[in-house]
Amino acid sequence: MQQASKDMHTELGKPYPPGDPKDAAEWWKNLPEGQREAYAALHPEIIGRTDGLPSTVRDDANRLALEQELSAMENYEYHDKYSTDDYNKRLNNMLTLQRELEKHDGAEGNKKLYVLNYDSEGDGKAVIAMGNPDTADNVGVQVPGTATTMDSTSGQLGRIEKLQRSAENADPTAKTSMVYWLGYDAPEIPVAEAGNLDVAGKGRAEDAGPDLRNFTHGLRASHEGSDRANLTVIGHSYGTTVVGISASKNGGLDADNICVVGSPGMGVDHAKDLNIDPDHFYTGVAEDDPIRNVTDMSLGTTPNKSDFGGTRFKVDTHGHSGYWNDGSDSLDNQGKIIAGQQPSKRHDKPVTPVVPVGPGGPALQQ
Repeated sequence: MQQASKDMHTELGKPYPPGDPKDAAEWWKNLPEGQREAYAALHPEIIGRTDGLPSTVRDDANRLALEQELSAMENYEYHDKYSTDDYNKRLNNMLTLQRELEKHDGAEGNKKLYVLNYDSEGDGKAVIAMGNPDTADNVGVQVPGTATTMDSTSGQLGRIEKLQRSAENADPTAKTSMVYWLGYDAPEIPVAEAGNLDVAGKGRAEDAGPDLRNFTHGLRASHEGSDRANLTVIGHSYGTTVVGISASKNGGLDADNICVVGSPGMGVDHAKDLNIDPDHFYTGVAEDDPIRNVTDMSLGTTPNKSDFGGTRFKVDTHGHSGYWNDGSDSLDNQGKIIAGQQPSKRHDKPVTPVVPVGPGGPALQQ
């Protein structure tokens, strides 16, 4: 039976890596070097998306897959495979990703980018690490929120760079890798006439759960050395709902810390529901963040009240997207958490509505 299973993963010259990240890591290690090279060259789209494989291998494979897919776009048969709108979206997503990677060509050390997954379909998906997570002491995974698409890549990479710098300021002796995880279809900003209210539901977060869990467990499986990395999963806006629902099911994310900012709700009622020690759960929200007006509604209990559990850290920035402002306590505290340190705490204040949000109201800019 074991031999039959092993054969299934190698039949017909096409790789069939196990779905479990730990098993996939072992599968890859046990392959002959020549076979690993052949799989990565002939089927980079499979190798690049397999959680548990080394980040350097996935990066090389995904860059090759991107190059091959862009080349295929010039083929008329490929063009006919999609509608004009779908074709143009895919092309735009790939060119956007390619441009961002080219901006960082030549970057070394903890500034080097590693493409750990991408998908050109729809709004696009991208999972990109800044610094190699397999060799880092501290690893942070940032899950973005509403209206994040492939076009958001530049701004989101800017955010993880600031978080990385903040963590390194907190502990200059440690190597820090930050991952931008757009591994799900983020909900769109609600528009009354369009009737799309996915942002008010848990569906997108539920769909994302298995993929985020596989990814974080894959980081554990691919990490080098005997020392376990300090892993922090961070969510912003609807991304906090993704993190909460992902962490609450099937054993959780295997994270050392969970940190959320600007959360509308995490799909759970208490930090203890996140499969983590509540002392390692951290939350922050700006006093004038309009997200306050939609908490305790369809996405669950707000984590910004003391009875949720965990630590509420000091936030001194404004609005829904100021949490990464240079020189702020908001950014410094997130860096401390990523570095495994305690942030400065805030004094609890009543959570009060700020401005109406929703169809017809102001958009929550990401």
